[in-house]
Amino acid sequence: MGINVGIDLGTTYSAVAVYSNESGELKILKNSDDKNYTPSVTHIENGKVRIGDEAKQLQGSGDLNAASFYKSMMGEKGYTLYLDGKEYSPEALSGLYLKELIKDVSQHNNVKIDGAVITCPAYFNESQRLATENAGNAAGIKVLKLINEPTAAIIAYGLTGDKKKNVMVYDLGGGTFDVTIAEVDGTKVKVLTTNGNHQLGGKDWDAVIADDLKRKFFDEFSVNLEDNSEDYYQLKVQCEDIKKRLTSMSSTTAVVQSQGYTGKYEITREFFDSATYSLLNETSLLIDRCFSELGKERKTNFSWKDVDEVVLVGGSTRMLQVKEFVRREFGREPVTKNIDVDTIVAAGAAMQAQLCVENKLVLGGSGSRAASGGGSAKQRLVITGDAIQDITSHSLGMLAFTKDETNFINSIIIKKNSPLNTPFGKDYTFSGDNLDVYVLQGESSEPRDCTLLYKYCVKGFSRGIKSEFKLNFIYDKDGVVDVKVDSKDGSRLTVEKSVINESIEDLINRLIRENEERKRLAREFEVMFMVDTSGSMEGQPLKEAMKACKDFVAQIDLTFAKVSIVDFADTSKFACKSENNSRTIEKAISSLGSNGCGGSTSASPLSDCGDKFSSERGNQIIIVLTDGVWDKQSKEQQAAQKLKNSDKKIYAIGLGDADLAFLCSIASDASNAHKVDLNKLSQTFLDIAGSIATEK
Repeated sequence: MGINVGIDLGTTYSAVAVYSNESGELKILKNSDDKNYTPSVTHIENGKVRIGDEAKQLQGSGDLNAASFYKSMMGEKGYTLYLDGKEYSPEALSGLYLKELIKDVSQHNNVKIDGAVITCPAYFNESQRLATENAGNAAGIKVLKLINEPTAAIIAYGLTGDKKKNVMVYDLGGGTFDVTIAEVDGTKVKVLTTNGNHQLGGKDWDAVIADDLKRKFFDEFSVNLEDNSEDYYQLKVQCEDIKKRLTSMSSTTAVVQSQGYTGKYEITREFFDSATYSLLNETSLLIDRCFSELGKERKTNFSWKDVDEVVLVGGSTRMLQVKEFVRREFGREPVTKNIDVDTIVAAGAAMQAQLCVENKLVLGGSGSRAASGGGSAKQRLVITGDAIQDITSHSLGMLAFTKDETNFINSIIIKKNSPLNTPFGKDYTFSGDNLDVYVLQGESSEPRDCTLLYKYCVKGFSRGIKSEFKLNFIYDKDGVVDVKVDSKDGSRLTVEKSVINESIEDLINRLIRENEERKRLAREFEVMFMVDTSGSMEGQPLKEAMKACKDFVAQIDLTFAKVSIVDFADTSKFACKSENNSRTIEKAISSLGSNGCGGSTSASPLSDCGDKFSSERGNQIIIVLTDGVWDKQSKEQQAAQKLKNSDKKIYAIGLGDADLAFLCSIASDASNAHKVDLNKLSQTFLDIAGSIATEK
């Protein structure tokens, strides 16, 4: 039977740990070099993958088939590294690295690893989290959960059963920085806020030293170290060692070699601290942002004085400037006792793995707290899966039109720092084919400043029927976005997720163009008057009918409208068809009954002419005017139903002896069927014209 572990997939170093509820013991699974952590370096040559110290040594010698720091580029579209004659994405390299790491620790510790909780920086976005999850799957293990690195550290450090306290985790790794503040109350952890920069880490401090040495070497020998890739790689590896030496020394000497030249340069801690002050200040600004968010939420000030403990996590927190910064701002020492900054995150992930598979975590026993760095092991504690409440690192919104429909905003649905695994719904009433929802990740109301995630297409609407439903947006247990639909009226709606291949700018421009086209089409309509000219309409009724039609036409804008006139009695015929010339239309109206009114209403105008519109674009409206009973009412009722099913709108107006029940049956709905007095006919037609204008 295999075990489930926690894996701290770090930018510079990675570690694997396992926790046992039976023994209450946490164990760091050492690698084949008998070390607690493994350098996150991957080397590929002739298809053979090497990782860890061996790969790092090859990189230090200038071997270009070795790669590091690729984790910070996880999820970045188009970013690849060229190794062993092939291009690899950070996700692919992480998958190869994890596969070798799991194989190595499994063999060295004689265990079989089935599943893992894998850590990632708290400020990783959707694509970065998915890339991390995919890397785990590619390594051949079951990914139980993704967990934020600071949250894992708090689990390993803070679950002691003590009184309520606010704990800040200052997590500065090799390539990423996160600051998280959580409320730890006995055996419960509630993450309150988090901020970070996945491109800020110890490598940036190394780069400051590298830039200084590169400049000094060029000034002395006029040689640019970057012109020789192998020499430059060696310099970068040396700069990491220099940074570490300055932790215990006030100065150290760097030896730089390239193109037969050798330079020796002194690097002092004073210079190092001064030159990297801006980097340290970036971490301070992110902490201030956490304070501001908490203050805004609680409607009070929140500052360092409201923090009870500060825990340093990540190898780069060994730099003396970090401890001095925390000591200066916090007014007290950060927590360092019994904490291994390199393995505490893996320890917390291992404890979370136990929660995933058994829904409980038993603390207490010979080694559990000491190994994880949390303090006393005297009290036996049982923690359940709901004890850890993590939060969203980014707001989630959707692309929405501004009120004037000239631009778009990011309409936020899930605010940053909301609890994970909690649905946030948005109600919709929609009638149409499909509803496209574009989801954004980011805090800004300006969508161009956010990350465009996916398009969610809601399908299954009944044509011509308005559906009421709720779209539920959720960040799942891994902090990954999910969208589901909940119909309120029994409609069988589904949501289909798809990747967007457009940039946010291109998408916005396209949607604005399409909206303008929709508005233009909405202004376009065709109206078809079907006027009864049978014997009963002779005289004043027909004169009033002509006047009503002319008043209607005068009321509408023929720039966007076309008019057809159908004359029916014994037969149906067009007096004009799809015209927008006012004189032609007026002439056609005046010609109604020109052959003399007479005969019965035996024609079938809806069957014969109802579908004879010029195109399927725009609104299509039929206005029927009659004063008697038709010979073929059953046939025309069927024809009317077909027309309504194809989105034609029918108004039925009756005079004199018209059959109101028949009018109601052919009209689009009962409100569109009227029997009116002759002297009110023009006003009725004007009201219909106004109604059409309102619907546009």
